[in-house]
Order: sequence, then C-alpha cells, then structure tokens
Amino acid sequence: MRFRSCHHNFYHCASGAAAIEFAMVFLTFISLLLGIVEFGRALLLRNQLAFAADIAIRHVLLNPPTTNSDLNRIDEIIRESIKFDHSFLEIERALPDASGLMPISIRYPATLLVPNLVQNSIILSINRQIQLPLRQ
Repeated sequence: MRFRSCHHNFYHCASGAAAIEFAMVFLTFISLLLGIVEFGRALLLRNQLAFAADIAIRHVLLNPPTTNSDLNRIDEIIRESIKFDHSFLEIERALPDASGLMPISIRYPATLLVPNLVQNSIILSINRQIQLPLRQ
C-alpha cells in the first residue's frame, strides 16, 4: 500500500519536468546547430577551392603553360588565392596534352570542428579540365 502511494505521488509530481524536457530538447538543438555550422564551413572551404581553381584557369588561359616552371607558378597562384591554411592543400596538374586539355585537381582534407566525430578527415575536391586553343 505504501509503495502505491509513493509511486502515485512520484507519477503526479511535476517538479523537475522542465529540466528533463530542456535536457532532451537542448541535445537535439545543439546537434542541429553543430551540423549547420559544420555544413556551412565545408561549403565555405569548397567555394574558396573553386575560386582558387577559377583564378588558376584564368591565368592558364592568358598564359598557357609550356614548362614545369609554368606549372609551379600555377601552384603558387592557387595557394595565394586561398585564404585558409594551405599547408595540407594537394594540387595535381599536368601540361596540356595533344588535344589541348589540361587537368587541374585541388584537394583539401577538411577536419571537423567537433573532435573524434569521424575517424578520417573529409576530402573536399575540385576538378577542372581546361581546353586550351590548339596552336597551328
């Protein structure tokens, strides 16, 4: 009998209900907020990579590369146009082939702001094919 009255009082007691509801909603809210921040940051990094690739394409179209030193200059242009830490930036490029196509690939391993969420970093990449005018 005593157990039923104690259980009945506990069931109808409302003290602490707001704290429990807050804890449940707050966890969902923080998860959603961190997801939005991470997604926005990844989009910002990718847009900056695309901007750097576009700057390199403009340079290539104005000054078509013929030697490896020209390719190194393209690397410098890409690194100069990126605002974030470019020490992990991976750039692949090659001299134009016989058909005038020149590939440029830029990759950046983006680490998340929340530590230990994923094992590996997320690789953001931009690939471009530049069609250079053929010389006769």
